[in-house]
Amino acid sequence: MHPMFAVVFALNYMMGSGYLTLPKAYADAGLYWGIGMTLFMAVGATVSAECILDAMDRAEWVSAARGHPPRGGSFYHLASAAGAPSRQQRANPRPAQLPDLCALFLGAGGNAAYLFMLASFMLGSMWCYAAIFGAAIKTHLGDVFGPNSYAWYVGVFAAVVVPLSLKDLADQKAVQSALAFGRQIMLIAMIISSALCLAHAGPVEAMPERDSPFSGVAALAPIVAFSFTLHHSVPQIVAPVKAATPFTLNRVFRSAFASAACIYVGFAAPVSLLFGRATRAAANLDWATYHHVPNGADPRDRYWVLIASGVAKFIVLYPALNVVATYPLNAITFGDALMATYRSWCGARVGGVNPLPPSRSQTSAFRLLAAIPPLAGAALVSDISAITGVTGCFGLAMCAIVPGLLARAAKRAAPGPTPHGSCLNGPAAALGLSLCGAVLTLTALGAAVGVPFLM
Repeated sequence: MHPMFAVVFALNYMMGSGYLTLPKAYADAGLYWGIGMTLFMAVGATVSAECILDAMDRAEWVSAARGHPPRGGSFYHLASAAGAPSRQQRANPRPAQLPDLCALFLGAGGNAAYLFMLASFMLGSMWCYAAIFGAAIKTHLGDVFGPNSYAWYVGVFAAVVVPLSLKDLADQKAVQSALAFGRQIMLIAMIISSALCLAHAGPVEAMPERDSPFSGVAALAPIVAFSFTLHHSVPQIVAPVKAATPFTLNRVFRSAFASAACIYVGFAAPVSLLFGRATRAAANLDWATYHHVPNGADPRDRYWVLIASGVAKFIVLYPALNVVATYPLNAITFGDALMATYRSWCGARVGGVNPLPPSRSQTSAFRLLAAIPPLAGAALVSDISAITGVTGCFGLAMCAIVPGLLARAAKRAAPGPTPHGSCLNGPAAALGLSLCGAVLTLTALGAAVGVPFLM
């Protein structure tokens, strides 16, 4: 597919409606902290993605040097290749999943740690998406099915997303592009309507008072990280891209993260200023009572009332449609990672590598295994603020600590310049990424478990 489709996929991976928790995080921590943390995370996320691209290049060299069959098995038992690759080695690329890379360069312990973080993050993310759908539909339709209506709405969501999770990314280009366009319309509507309300009527509520200038900052970090995390899906995003040059893939992620940072700041800042301490965990639900009519217009004018009501309904309901696109993307990534781990384990038992790609039935079975448990959790618990706070801690570790360590280990194992090498994935950048990720993860975990000065 064209690189622009890869940018769309990357934005869809990130913006699965988890970003709707950003306005509340901005309000709790303060506007300047929110903007600063968003820009800082965008730079870190770019460094992390390029570290993974560099490690993928080096894994291809190892695969070719050891005669590993293309698209088969796992890197679980391969020793590292010494020295730079030959032309023949470069001509035998093999796409590697993140568990493959961790097993190859970080060993069994690093692979186990990564899989634990991935499972925790993916389950929490998909749980959040299903809960957003159920809450949005319940807010609009009410208890159509009685006291258990929310669970029924999650069931409807399951009936749609589970079949989509069995399709490959290349089969979803039209759907993903259309929903990405709709998301931009929703964000524009939220930005314009909140700006109009601020200009004509002022804030609905004042910003919350904070005990100290740093209050809420530690809790802000995992929420922002959650909104930028797609690193577990880098191999899936780049695999079908028709790159004009090797560096095209670097530009894909730089464009995606820069675009996401601009969108997040432009959206979260005015919404947090408008609703202040009344900002809800999922900001779109604040529009359930939005009926703003501009000054100078007659509030009884049916034209303005219809416009305000239509905009509000669209904003409340569109995230429910948006997560229909994002949930399958995450289920595909998680299912493929589970399958790679299973194939690695099977290969270890027989002392060899399976030279054949996985069958369609095997792929579908693992994607179902990934897709179904979060739906059951979402049917029982719907509070997404608690889910994103904890899940974001795993996201911080997975998209900062692991890629930094991976890049440094890969450089030691297979030295030499790579097609995707840049100043953003050099040794110093990789070390800084891991150290910053460790600090942010520890402070975020402290805030999540209730350390007083981090709250």
